[in-house]
Amino acid sequence: MKLVSIIIPFFNKWHLTHKSLMQLYTFAPENCEIILVNDASTETDCEGGIAWWQKQAAKHKIRYRKNEKNLGFGGSMNVGAKTARGDIFIFLSNDVAIYGDFVSQIEDRLMENPNSLLGGQVINFPGGWNEVEIDGKKSFVPYANGWLIACTREVWESLDGFDPLYGKFDYEDIDLSTQAIAKGYDIISLGSKLVEHNHQGATIETLGVDRMAHTKENREKYINKWKDKFPDMSERLSNV
Repeated sequence: MKLVSIIIPFFNKWHLTHKSLMQLYTFAPENCEIILVNDASTETDCEGGIAWWQKQAAKHKIRYRKNEKNLGFGGSMNVGAKTARGDIFIFLSNDVAIYGDFVSQIEDRLMENPNSLLGGQVINFPGGWNEVEIDGKKSFVPYANGWLIACTREVWESLDGFDPLYGKFDYEDIDLSTQAIAKGYDIISLGSKLVEHNHQGATIETLGVDRMAHTKENREKYINKWKDKFPDMSERLSNV
């Protein structure tokens, strides 16, 4: 049986992570380890909560890392991936709702198509911020939405991880998906009712930044990074 590493970053709002751990304890199979990445939280209840889970939850091995400074979503996911020992990586936001064993569903999908990047939701339509221009024609880049992304260890190690270019949030999931497409991997959707993203942006709300301005800035970074490569990827994009 393969080991599955579930990587969960968090910044404050310990109640969200505690809820996720409770739901994983209830529904996730025993062949899972959980990597918690504390992104330099300032609230004091986080450490006590983690200690309780590490002592009491014998079903899953819980590994813990704390960033010295706030790295944001992608940076913390990268930290977790370096700690992970599994054959399958699941990158999971702590603001999801879990209703059943979605982990086994992911295992099944990746067994069917190991050369893929799997998303809890795939944005396979023009959504504004994933639209690009290729040879004068508008197109869009399908991407695995960042609240749940999974892949085999082999696929992850062939990618460059979440690019720190984008700072603490926004566009790191589109960029990772673009990396996968450029390397010939499929972008596939889990499409499960057993895990849903119910509290979108719950952590970002606490950072006190202009979300829209940051998103627009990251869009420009993304376009500048990939614009010269889009023409070579046009056939791959049309077949995703």
